[in-house]
Amino acid sequence: MTYGSGGPYTRYGWYRRDRRYRPRRGVRRTVAAAALLVAVTACTHAPPDEPAAPPPGDGVLRIVTGSDLTSTGIRRELIEKAAEATGIDDISIVELPDDADRQRSQLVAALQAGNKDAYDIVNLDVTWTAEFAEQELIEPLEGPLSELDRRDAKYIWPSVRETVTYEGKAWAVPWNTDVGLLYYRADRFGSDPRLRTWRDLTRAVADGADARDQVGMVTQLAPYEGLTVNTYEAVWRNGGEIIDEEGRVRVAEDEARGGLLELASAFSTSGGLPLLDKEWTSSDESGSIERFLAGEAPTMRNWPFAKSRLQEHAGKSSGGEGAPRFGVTALPGAEDGTAGSAALGGQNLAIAEGSPDQAEAEKLIAWLTSAAAGEELYEGGFVPARQDSLPDDCARGGRALPERVPQGSLDEQFLEALCWSMEHARARPVTPYYAAVTQDIQDVMAKQLRAAPTGPPVDSRASPEDLRDRLRASLDGR
Repeated sequence: MTYGSGGPYTRYGWYRRDRRYRPRRGVRRTVAAAALLVAVTACTHAPPDEPAAPPPGDGVLRIVTGSDLTSTGIRRELIEKAAEATGIDDISIVELPDDADRQRSQLVAALQAGNKDAYDIVNLDVTWTAEFAEQELIEPLEGPLSELDRRDAKYIWPSVRETVTYEGKAWAVPWNTDVGLLYYRADRFGSDPRLRTWRDLTRAVADGADARDQVGMVTQLAPYEGLTVNTYEAVWRNGGEIIDEEGRVRVAEDEARGGLLELASAFSTSGGLPLLDKEWTSSDESGSIERFLAGEAPTMRNWPFAKSRLQEHAGKSSGGEGAPRFGVTALPGAEDGTAGSAALGGQNLAIAEGSPDQAEAEKLIAWLTSAAAGEELYEGGFVPARQDSLPDDCARGGRALPERVPQGSLDEQFLEALCWSMEHARARPVTPYYAAVTQDIQDVMAKQLRAAPTGPPVDSRASPEDLRDRLRASLDGR
């Protein structure tokens, strides 16, 4: 997203600097950190209005990242290789919980407390840039590093570059990216199932249902970021918006309501096998994979990392009759054939405010985000942010899509589905209040889905109108 630097508004117009109280940096950190410090292992005993300063550089470069959901450990391996290649003698990798919401809470608390643990590099979810930049928890990129996200710009998807920009400045460098994909049992559906739209998917799982199936599709509906992503994809698939590019909340409009209704209606058993199931409103990415591999559903919505897990499972099977064969394609699109229903994910590397080793941090980031490192990242199960790190630079992506599913081996299908989906992926809103926005969506949608498909809301605050009102308040910083 490109922001103008001359006016008082961001591009989305969600707040005005000239009407907002902006305390001194130390004061702002202290106020926000007071309630969160108890949740962080590295607490400080300094008075609440005097956060402890980071210790002087001790020669250890510290990078904070979420855990690696692949089984390859490729991110840790690359970080260690980058340290050796750039001459960094000592590096510490701090891993945060799998859950993105918990990662953010712990990282914000630690940095708001004055970066007492002397973090140098933080691996941020793509939705966090505006918040971390607005609170001055990360440094704006300067010099050569500020241009890293623009190197060979044609090789970095525009939607990915937009996730590192806030108020006209670059705050991070894209490292790995993500997009929702649809995995399916090719041994159940055949080599060319019709899975172009949500209606196609519903018909396919109903027509091909057998006694093993508990539900048609597994996805991530637990009340965390996974539920937010699935909600956005349902609304986009129906031509609606939750928050549009002008910052207007439109979740109560007909198209968006249609998407919410479609998601809730997927729990219906009136047509036989339901597409979704109430039991799975507690499912996350790893749980979805486990249930898909257990044969509880013939299709699964998940991120690219799932492909390597499926290949491992298939490799362990005998390969005989009844052995699973997997396929992958883009997520179902709109009935009119328009694309753009898959949510963009991924992580970007930023320099923590108060980093004692910024020069070393810049060198490490430059190495990790290079095309060569991206090739290794891809081999290890992640999607690099650079197209030129992918086989064929995505030049052949989308040969069959969206009319039919990709063909060939799982690796060939994956690359085609990935390239096409990345080209049409959509980013979640860019706002310093994203944490409040996603919490609003999770709270309301969790109540709606527990009451789906025909029951009344569990309380009076689980309607599109209620979500609209909550989102308007959150985007105003209230």
